[in-house]
Amino acid sequence: MHRSAGFALAALLLTIGTSATAVAGTSPRAAEPARAAALTRLHATSAHAFVDSTGARHLLIGPNLQPVWDADDTDTWDQATYDSIKAKGFTAVRMVLFWDLFQPTEAEWNETAFATLAAAVERAKAAGLYVVLDCVHMSGDSDGQEHVPDWARVDPDDTTEGLDAVVENGLGFLQTIANRYKDEPAIAAYDPVNEPFRTSTRSARLMSDYTRIVNAIRAKDGVTSIMLEPSYGDAKVPASSFSSLTPTSRTNLIWSIHDYYNGDSKSGYTAGYNDGTGLGMDPNPSDGTTGYDPANKAALAAHLQVQIDTASEQGMPVWIGEFGIGNGATGHDQYIKDKVALYKSKGIDYAWWEYYSDGGNGPFSMVDENDAWRSWVSLIP
Repeated sequence: MHRSAGFALAALLLTIGTSATAVAGTSPRAAEPARAAALTRLHATSAHAFVDSTGARHLLIGPNLQPVWDADDTDTWDQATYDSIKAKGFTAVRMVLFWDLFQPTEAEWNETAFATLAAAVERAKAAGLYVVLDCVHMSGDSDGQEHVPDWARVDPDDTTEGLDAVVENGLGFLQTIANRYKDEPAIAAYDPVNEPFRTSTRSARLMSDYTRIVNAIRAKDGVTSIMLEPSYGDAKVPASSFSSLTPTSRTNLIWSIHDYYNGDSKSGYTAGYNDGTGLGMDPNPSDGTTGYDPANKAALAAHLQVQIDTASEQGMPVWIGEFGIGNGATGHDQYIKDKVALYKSKGIDYAWWEYYSDGGNGPFSMVDENDAWRSWVSLIP
């Protein structure tokens, strides 16, 4: 299920296949390429999410991908997977992490999970791909706490919400991630909390939460960019709420949204938008089945501009952490074409949801059950 008019899958479909290799002749993985040139440290400006020390802009476009599959197993995507992603024209991956795999108890770190993540980052780096770490991927039941460790969970009520589990109990995990990757130029940004579960009318409180989160990360890593998200997907955040965002430094902050809007007025910010929940009345393509009418193309730009203006007023660039539409949905390919053209016209980088799910049969899966690229993937880079 999804929480908003532009939200990531609340119940992840990241079911991992039994083999990391594909059927000969059908695999998207080409012959082993030469190793990529060393990646350089990136930072954010008010206009662009990723810029190097010379001022040159880097376009970070790629899939969402889950690198750690099991708490007790180091099996993960092989080097050929990342090489194939790079060869397809992508420049980055957003790695989806589940907190409960890394910290089973308050006083215990699972070094197996950390070792698996380290291998994944090294393979992405070797392929020439930057990495955005989606550190605490909130989703699912109990106010997004499906992958929050049992010891860290909170009991949601009128005042306590899922994000409180992270703010009260997860800062140590975020600091551990930051401490381990502070000197790694392949890490383009930390996205500390995916779709933080905070009621949309409490957006000022959300910004206070982000103040604590940013300061905690900055205590360990003063350089790597940090992403902030609205409560759900692309929920509106009033300008007044940002007065509660008071970290020690606002340098290298990026506004990241999940954009599944299809132009339907009742799933946008106009007719039917609920300021209290951040939800539209009609479903959108985040459900894997809702399609797209190309006649609504102009509405896509107007909708996105709301978020661009919000970020611009705060001196932050925008990055699309997720967008997608279910395979076979009406208007599927045109939706991708129109979204990608819009992002490029606005100078915004983006990530597709998702590389692989449900044995290659998931609605958003970029590869099929044989690990072969779906034909429409070429529309994304």
